[in-house]
Amino acid sequence: MFISSVTSIALDIRYPQFFHQSFNDSSVEITEGKTAGSFIAFINLINDTNLIPNEWLLNLTDSDFKIQSNGLSYSLILTQTLDRERKNFYEFSINAQHLIPPYEYLTKLIRIRILDINDCTPLFNQTIYQTTMVPNQSTFTVNAYDCDEPNTENSRITYSLSNYQDLFRINQTTGIIECIKNTNTYERYEIIVVARDHGKPSLSSTTLVQIQLISSLHIKNLLSSSSWLHVEQTPQNILILAGVLAALFVFISLFICLICCIKYKIKRRKQEHSLTTTPTSTNINNIHSLLNEKQFPSTTSLNDLQNGQFTRITDNLHFDRTAVSDSLFFFCNILRQCF
Repeated sequence: MFISSVTSIALDIRYPQFFHQSFNDSSVEITEGKTAGSFIAFINLINDTNLIPNEWLLNLTDSDFKIQSNGLSYSLILTQTLDRERKNFYEFSINAQHLIPPYEYLTKLIRIRILDINDCTPLFNQTIYQTTMVPNQSTFTVNAYDCDEPNTENSRITYSLSNYQDLFRINQTTGIIECIKNTNTYERYEIIVVARDHGKPSLSSTTLVQIQLISSLHIKNLLSSSSWLHVEQTPQNILILAGVLAALFVFISLFICLICCIKYKIKRRKQEHSLTTTPTSTNINNIHSLLNEKQFPSTTSLNDLQNGQFTRITDNLHFDRTAVSDSLFFFCNILRQCF
């Protein structure tokens, strides 16, 4: 297919008179809010000879618009509502293809800037705020935003109060709320804050702020009661606290090891003693004579001694003391190495 550049034929775009040419560039300015099906511009093929529109195919590169044939001319029509908050600038091409040889081809760049209207209501970042406040000392801030074009009257917000104006005050620009009147009754108040933009017509929204008034004396009592828990969070104090916690962890770990060592040594010494003191056939006679000399109670028998049920209290106490002393000596050596 042969495509040639046409110099004698031109695509002519004519906008309605209420559309304006931008002062900044070659774009056309159109106010947002126009709905689908709205007329945007006339499109004509122009040259010195008679042109047959049916011999040309026109298309464009943006789906928010379409071309509608009117017989001898064409129209640019919207397929989507113009919304500056969705898209504030369009740049696309209208292409004209001749359907008869030599298949001439034309193109025209379209630039449309969407102008803002005041169609966005100011919105708070919370529907309900809750806070405590000390009269003439503490403050609270509310914040609203407007998605209209920034730095314009449509997005500029002013704050005001709908109730309790004698007790509270709000900064019109920043949204800072403060209590301006001393009171002896520290009650809970629900104030209504209004955010209003400066567009035409002006739009507004409200939010609820629940404020519990408290006295400064109450704050001081709370701070003094919890002052022993308050530590200034400086790097030095944080390092000290980390060191104390680490030392405490090491001490607890070593103490657990000490208990385990004590139990283990006691168990080992009892096992060793039981192996060395088990009655045998060679000393049964000695045990029998020992029973006669010591005159143990009649309930004590030779079988009890053979089965190991006769306890040696003094020996066990000696073993326990020895195991504890060894474990303590081992524990102290570890502590000296650590600290």
